[in-house]
Amino acid sequence: MKNQLILFWRCIFGPKLYQTYPALPPPPVRNDQQPAHIYEKNTAESLSDSVFFALKLSIGLLKVTWPLCLIYFYRRGLLTYDNGLVTLRLTGCIVIISAYFMLLRGVGRYVNPNYKVFIDEFFKVKHNSTPETRQNLLAKFDFSLSHWKPDYVIETSAIRRLPMISTTKDDLINRTEPTLLDRLFHYPSLFLGYICVNVFGRRLMFPGSLQLLRQMMERPLLDGRTNLIVQHRAKRYFLHTADGNNIDTIFIDRRQSNNTYNGKTLVITCEGNAGFYEMGCMSTPVEAGYSVLGWNRPGFGESSGYPGTLSEINSIDAVMRYAIDELHFLIDDIVVFAWSIGGYSACWTAVNYQDIRGLVLDAVFDDVLPLAQRQMPSFASKFVEKTIRYYLDLNNIQLLKLYNGPFYLIRRTQDEIISLIPGRVETNRGNELLFHVLHYRYPFIYNDDQTLTLLRRYICSSHTQRIALFDQYCLNQTELQTQTREYRMENPTPSYPCKFGENFSLLERQRFAIYLIDQYLVNFDSQHCTPLPQTYFHIPNRCV
Repeated sequence: MKNQLILFWRCIFGPKLYQTYPALPPPPVRNDQQPAHIYEKNTAESLSDSVFFALKLSIGLLKVTWPLCLIYFYRRGLLTYDNGLVTLRLTGCIVIISAYFMLLRGVGRYVNPNYKVFIDEFFKVKHNSTPETRQNLLAKFDFSLSHWKPDYVIETSAIRRLPMISTTKDDLINRTEPTLLDRLFHYPSLFLGYICVNVFGRRLMFPGSLQLLRQMMERPLLDGRTNLIVQHRAKRYFLHTADGNNIDTIFIDRRQSNNTYNGKTLVITCEGNAGFYEMGCMSTPVEAGYSVLGWNRPGFGESSGYPGTLSEINSIDAVMRYAIDELHFLIDDIVVFAWSIGGYSACWTAVNYQDIRGLVLDAVFDDVLPLAQRQMPSFASKFVEKTIRYYLDLNNIQLLKLYNGPFYLIRRTQDEIISLIPGRVETNRGNELLFHVLHYRYPFIYNDDQTLTLLRRYICSSHTQRIALFDQYCLNQTELQTQTREYRMENPTPSYPCKFGENFSLLERQRFAIYLIDQYLVNFDSQHCTPLPQTYFHIPNRCV
């Protein structure tokens, strides 16, 4: 009897079970069919989970709309003592209903033989765990990691701080607060900006953290994890960051594989604002045969917490440390690959781990500010700038300028997300990223208006125009390659800004102005969310 009560208690408070991984990759089925390995809930558990989802969704909506609700109740005169008592009674009813459905869910799980098998194995591993038994359980069952002990913990003393904002505070105040009245409202506007960021701004910037979106994508995420774990023998690890979040990661180890020569290189992927390792950019290096470590940012998938600039850099720092300390990869065998908004964490990693083998940026913007201002009314542009710079300053240019290693940018010529005018390549914010970084790295090449104009003209041209310009200036590539190779031999350690081109003529500078762009820029004729073919992914090399 005692054992049955313990089992019932565990069924009430145990983790959600999603699926039992099959031994072989499952055959494809229609979307309206449920594969056999997916955990089938009975009516009691399914109803309880629906109630809890609705409750979480309501709480999430309340978090977003509470300022408006508070203003509405105040104007209507509803903030009274009697209404406060009604609210307390309503809260009590919700607590009682929640407790009832927790018991109902426990009953549903208790009578489900599949869940009883899982929860029995789960607690055996929890109370007597070794790395091998933990991985065996994770390779057999897919369940909520909210109850799972982290595999790797970073002490809170190692917490990473945000880099300095991309402009000085005095300059920012002069631009956003030109009048005395504006400066009097400095702190109120900062407070309002803080509310806007935490109520809706962060959710708009990272929509993958929305509960409703995660619920809608549950099946594709399960299928993605099944594919990685069953077909590619991936292993999941749970990392505890210095700022207190738990990050869900997945690792495909190909160092001992005889089917690829790329397995000794680890590719760490950084996903977009609605991307997950189950169905994001991780598939590209996996198909190319590399060892790959993917992770879901805070608030995404099974990772805890909320997305933001500080949680982003502490998460990627934990991933990097785990790759080096526990997976035993050398720093110069690690490539960081980022898609879209993941470019921020990737650029931060490149700056703080300068010895990585390279950086690959796919559909990455220069600065989030112009994209944020595009979505807001023009009269609020100064308020948006101030809010972004203080709370969500994703400025990749300022970070990338501090990185001395090799990188290249994949620009999507039909990009509708990071282009100010959707589909217009000349408005793609990746152009500005490349323009500023090249200008910074090679000041003696791009040192006059004529060459800078040529640089911008070439970056913004169509494919046919670029071919014509390249043939005009860089017909003899062998000579250009020889000069860059000689410079590398004389300067084996890269450092930027560099002195390459210090004594060049105008024509030589223009030739290299075109040549260097082709070393850093790869064009992919697609929209923002098209999966990147593996042919576009390679290890970046130092150009100059």
